[in-house]
Amino acid sequence: MYSFIKPRKKYSLDNLTYMWLGFIVIISIMLIVVALYIDKKNTLYKYDLTSLKEKNLKIVQKQKEIKKDIKEYLVEDNIAKRAYSSNNSLERGLRNLFALVPNQIKINKLYLTKYEVKIYGETDSPKTYKLLLEPPLKSIFDKSKVGFTKKDEKSYLFSSYNTIKGVKVEK
Repeated sequence: MYSFIKPRKKYSLDNLTYMWLGFIVIISIMLIVVALYIDKKNTLYKYDLTSLKEKNLKIVQKQKEIKKDIKEYLVEDNIAKRAYSSNNSLERGLRNLFALVPNQIKINKLYLTKYEVKIYGETDSPKTYKLLLEPPLKSIFDKSKVGFTKKDEKSYLFSSYNTIKGVKVEK
């Protein structure tokens, strides 16, 4: 048995199968490339996320420091306002105190604390002090003590201790 046609080589896979295999390989390569691209982007995003978290922590820390500074400034401002108010009150009190002192009495020293006033000065007689300065001091302070020392024939030195009620004065 002889054939007049030449036998053709028989392949185990035909052209259509090769096309399908080529398509599958190309799609697989494309999927691997896309997966690698996504993984690379994911890594970059994770790095960016950690750097943003660090920046956020720094910003939060700065914000806490700024809030702390603001609180300190508010406290300092409050202290300054109280000191200013206290200074104004003290100034008014001193003006009022000096307004009480008549011309016949000369003040040499004045010690002022929160609850006490010590006045050292000169007067021409103890009566002048008792008539002109002692009544206003007694009306302001709860305790008022005065002592006189003769300086010369025409003048006396005095020391007056005035305190507000309920306050212990340590000497």
